[in-house]
Amino acid sequence: MANFYLHILLLLAGGIIAISGLIIAKKPEAKAMLDNLLPFQGFIGVGLLVFGVLGLIVNLGDLSAILKFWPLFGAIFIIAMVTEILLGFFLGMPQIAKWIPGQSPAEQKAMEMHQKLAPLSVLLGVVALGTAALMLLIKLGVITRAM
Repeated sequence: MANFYLHILLLLAGGIIAISGLIIAKKPEAKAMLDNLLPFQGFIGVGLLVFGVLGLIVNLGDLSAILKFWPLFGAIFIIAMVTEILLGFFLGMPQIAKWIPGQSPAEQKAMEMHQKLAPLSVLLGVVALGTAALMLLIKLGVITRAM
């Protein structure tokens, strides 16, 4: 149960970081608040990546049953895990690169992929916030299977 809430919190934090430029453009006074979250961007990204991969691996066997039993939740779950992995890679790659000693070809490829994902960061942030909100509504019982 706590694991589910961690997914939601990580998606919310990662989503806010990903759309921080958009938030600051609309409300410049929010910059001070967002500056408190930005130092943790790498760790939030690594957390998203780890939770996304583990969530997908752990629940892979049950995925077809989930989709059959409750298609809406199954779709939200898949979107959330994929978003966690992509956003986690985007936000966490600079931190992961710091942990890897030296310059390896794999690190260069990963940084190239990071640059390719950069234009999608706002979209990934919006999707992360949306799926986090939907997951919270499901957990609170606002959205149910009978709907």
